[in-house]
Amino acid sequence: MSGENEKVEKLSLEEAHNYWMHPDDGANNPLEYLVDSERLRARNASLLSIFEKHVDPSDSILEIGCNAGRNLHALWNAGYQNLSAVEISTNAIDIMSRFLPEVRKNTKITIGAIEDIIKGIPSTRHDVIFTMAVLVHLPYESDWIFKEIARRAKKKIIIFECEAQSEHSPRHFPRKYKRLFQLCKRPQIDQVWPVPGLPKSYVCRVFGPRPGDD
Repeated sequence: MSGENEKVEKLSLEEAHNYWMHPDDGANNPLEYLVDSERLRARNASLLSIFEKHVDPSDSILEIGCNAGRNLHALWNAGYQNLSAVEISTNAIDIMSRFLPEVRKNTKITIGAIEDIIKGIPSTRHDVIFTMAVLVHLPYESDWIFKEIARRAKKKIIIFECEAQSEHSPRHFPRKYKRLFQLCKRPQIDQVWPVPGLPKSYVCRVFGPRPGDD
């Protein structure tokens, strides 16, 4: 008998990587992230309102999981132009090159899984590291990554992530991010919920530097 509490088998790390490199079910097509819709415009506005409050235009910014570049484009147009990104899908970056060439040209992008990239570049740091609907797709075996994010963000960590524990998708791995980053000595300094443009299961959290850090 199926029901609300039915356990859904989650993707393994390899399966998750393979899916996000080439989404094969018609969902999550990178082109969909560039559609001019009211929902996506609201999402961009939510992103910019947080950045205006917490991020200096000169800060170095890393987006984990940039997809086709919608967030980067919004930040670039708002004057945040010291941009870097990580993205697992070469197709998404090809679409960015086609439709957002200025952003692609001026953003340092590393293609690959964030787990592999962090292991390969052990010391890279940025003023601000942010994600939007990306960490929720990392399998629980990748939880070690949060300690690395906490170590590599000099000033702020900004996340817009799903925290609903009732998610039944095999691709969703919800977590309690406030507790997770506080265990990494990163205090939460701001929170927004609900987040316009995102489902109500999503929370925006901003974490500041460790006490005593410059």
